[in-house]
Amino acid sequence: MTITIKYLGLIADITQKKEEVYTSISALLTVENLVKNLLQQYNNLSKTSFIVAVNTSIATNDLALNNNDTIALLPPFAGG
Repeated sequence: MTITIKYLGLIADITQKKEEVYTSISALLTVENLVKNLLQQYNNLSKTSFIVAVNTSIATNDLALNNNDTIALLPPFAGG
């Protein structure tokens, strides 16, 4: 399975990437599994909070990911 991960704002600063292609050998990859893998890969990611969106919709941890999904890690933001 191959997915595209987009890192925004502070998350991009932590990963030093704006985007990457992520490949998993697992047939079943959930948002929770992906986040766990990313937290291991990018240690400083655990120091900030973020929301995960899958194909432009906010996702729950138990959502199963599909091949060619686009994932976005959204940092906290404020508006006014």
